[in-house]
Amino acid sequence: YFFGELVESGFEQFFAGSGRWLYLFMYVTALFISLLPTYLKHKDDYGYRSLGASGAVSAVLFAGLILAPTAKIYIFFIPIGIPGFVFGPLYLLLTAYLDKKGGDNINHSAHLWGALYGLVFIIGVGYAAGADLVTNFIVAVQESLSL
Repeated sequence: YFFGELVESGFEQFFAGSGRWLYLFMYVTALFISLLPTYLKHKDDYGYRSLGASGAVSAVLFAGLILAPTAKIYIFFIPIGIPGFVFGPLYLLLTAYLDKKGGDNINHSAHLWGALYGLVFIIGVGYAAGADLVTNFIVAVQESLSL
């Protein structure tokens, strides 16, 4: 929920008045983009089932991490917040590993591709609006590490 509001307001900053629609567009397209690799892999496997919006949620989360890389991410059972710029790479590595390992009935591929799509989408939108979000991300991380 927190990242949804963050990303929507980020889009509003880039494209006043149409940020909400751009956010919705990213979310809906992330649903399809994140499931495409899974579909292509399992299109002939009639016993395979996958349902959910977790790929789109991953897109929103990672778009939010680009906008606020030092935001704290809290994980159930871990009592301290992890900075987004630390959480992001760890999440991607773990998701890629679990996708390759398989066997747990979770579509880790959708999480991975949704996250990557969210990164590409927000960076592209920022670029189209004249914002260098990659540089902003790097500066924010450097500033947080120099404290």
